[in-house]
Amino acid sequence: MRLNEETMLGWYPFGRDSRKIVVESPNMVDPFTDRTKYDYIIVRDSWETLNEPVSFFADIRKHLNDTGKILIMANNRLGIRYFCGDKDKYTGTVGDCLEAYHDIPAQAVEGRMYSQAEMREILESSGYDCLRFFSVMTDMDNPAMVISENYSPNEDLTNRLIPTYNSPDTIYADERYLYKHLMDNGMFHQMANAYLIEYAADGDLSDILHVTSSLERGPEDALYTVIYGSGVVEKKAAYPEGRQRLRDIADNAKRLQEHGICTIRGTIEDDTYRMEYVKNQISQVYFSQLIREDRDAFIREMDHFRDTILRSSDVVSNGSDKNGGVILHFGYPDMVPLNSFHIGDDFVFFDQEFCEENYPANEIIWRMIATFYAGDPEAEKIYPRDELLKRYKIYDDYRRWQDMEWDFLKNLRKERELRAYHDRVRAKRSCIRQNKSAMNESAADRERRYCDIFRDIEGKRLYLFGSGEYADRFLDMYGDDFPVCGMLDNDESRQGTKKKGIMICSPDALRDMKPGTFKVMICMKSYGEAARQLQDMGVTDYSVYNPNRYYETRPRTSIRIVEAAPGEVRGTKAASNTGASEKAGNAADSSSVNGDKHYHIGYCAGAFDMFHIGHLNLLRRAKERCDYLIVGVMSDERMYNLKGKYPVIPCNERMQVVAGCRYVDQVEELPADRAGIMDAWNMFHFDCMFSGDDHADNPGWLAERERLRERGSDIVFVSYTKEQSSSAIREKMKE
Repeated sequence: MRLNEETMLGWYPFGRDSRKIVVESPNMVDPFTDRTKYDYIIVRDSWETLNEPVSFFADIRKHLNDTGKILIMANNRLGIRYFCGDKDKYTGTVGDCLEAYHDIPAQAVEGRMYSQAEMREILESSGYDCLRFFSVMTDMDNPAMVISENYSPNEDLTNRLIPTYNSPDTIYADERYLYKHLMDNGMFHQMANAYLIEYAADGDLSDILHVTSSLERGPEDALYTVIYGSGVVEKKAAYPEGRQRLRDIADNAKRLQEHGICTIRGTIEDDTYRMEYVKNQISQVYFSQLIREDRDAFIREMDHFRDTILRSSDVVSNGSDKNGGVILHFGYPDMVPLNSFHIGDDFVFFDQEFCEENYPANEIIWRMIATFYAGDPEAEKIYPRDELLKRYKIYDDYRRWQDMEWDFLKNLRKERELRAYHDRVRAKRSCIRQNKSAMNESAADRERRYCDIFRDIEGKRLYLFGSGEYADRFLDMYGDDFPVCGMLDNDESRQGTKKKGIMICSPDALRDMKPGTFKVMICMKSYGEAARQLQDMGVTDYSVYNPNRYYETRPRTSIRIVEAAPGEVRGTKAASNTGASEKAGNAADSSSVNGDKHYHIGYCAGAFDMFHIGHLNLLRRAKERCDYLIVGVMSDERMYNLKGKYPVIPCNERMQVVAGCRYVDQVEELPADRAGIMDAWNMFHFDCMFSGDDHADNPGWLAERERLRERGSDIVFVSYTKEQSSSAIREKMKE
């Protein structure tokens, strides 16, 4: 998705027969010795590695036709990402670019970035007298938006952009919530994360004002939206497969108009859908202003928007709360404030790419509310989101609609296929909160409270502050290693009850305890208030648990195997991947089996319902490739969530069956909400996961394999008996 010639071809007005060349690196100037003239020269950001770029750009300009253009890619050292804590692209250190590399010798790093003013000075010194800067967001590798310096979008970009970083683990502020304030103060373009710089030899710059791309969606859904100064907006298919999506936009607009819904009219030709540019406010911005000016008027307008959704199609069924309320013949999931204008007294919609038959209206109403509050978190303080959910009678089952929305967005954005990549470049909200809090503490306290959370825990009584989901995750991951004496909760209705056999009490119980004899682990999403409460009580020995991180526990030097007695399931917590198995002994080493790599700790997972030859072959082939095999068995609840029905054999019995197999060393029940591959790795730290080769080409599984490889583990796909399955056995039983 990196900004390059391919991403530009879809939206930049290159002439059909124009001569173009992409300068990949500074030494590519050498091929120009034949004095070839070009219509377009594209210079990648590798020029930032030069000590003296002025002469380089002067030489490049000599090879441009009299009517030609040069497009230059550049990173901005004053980009907002760096003020939010991102590491410098070239030095790998936070803050170097913000200080203009004043104490770093040029020869010490491979390159450096420049500010907009510095880049303009370099180019003007090279003879470039007709320039225009386009701000690139989120960055050069992820050009979701390209915005001309003389244009300001008429929308809040908070919902449109998901920032990416060189070092997401060091981010302490979410840049999305700064975009609007930067625009309001005239600072957005100066603090863009990257630039595309256009130079026109004859002074004739392009007419483009704004480009939005959605290349991550894949060939069928990837589009460019281009706004021109002439007042025309074009949606272009990035790939030939995307032309059908443009036809869908036209068809959906026509269908909505037939039901009295206002839409932006357009015409379609080949791979382009053209519309008139509208200067009015996006409804998202309209609602944001209205809720601050007149709360009652905001509610009335939300009602109006909701009513517009309800009349967007014929009603198939009025339904009930049980089946989801009104069912529309055609439902448009993107009928949200972000994709509409407020014009006069009505809402005018655009970009309605998607349409589903027999679709619940409540799902669209949920998205109407969710997208607005996601783009304007401050609105929650004025009129809470839950009040609107209750008003439209979707509060009790909003998670149903939330899950439906997430499934829609995850599939559209290819979140599963791109998961390994997103993990590398996106900052997690929990990490941002921790980094923000850590900035107010000493380095030693930061390490103890957020990184090495189990330091000095031996011999102390451990208490969890919080009794919700985070506490559950802590117990699942580390409860066997660190027994918990109690849970602390300010909710009086929970105090005096037990969870997983652990008593929940008031935090005041700590007041009677001797300092140094106990440690508190804060297990909650909003941990700042809990930390302040502990500090006010004089409790300083506490740490903050982040379920998205892996923590080193005490060293383990051997694998302890519990042999199963009759009627019991054997199994202990995960074995060390540095120790030696008592059972494996020296029987197997790192030599290969059948020419394949051999591993120490292996892992398999499955339902293992109605155990059959396919299961046996999978376990046997996995054991052939490892010394010690851990098998995760899905809980009954997990299987119901996945397949909508419970297994034939209950979990406890399935575990006993698997434990009876001679290839298995350890059996574990997988928690219903934490049965994923990375959850298992966090629990067991296996060297390799073994799975059937029917997943070998699955993009989601391949993405998970990349995540494991980053942690020194792997996934191996092995052959097994595909002809047999639990489903096939059920069908035979029915016959």
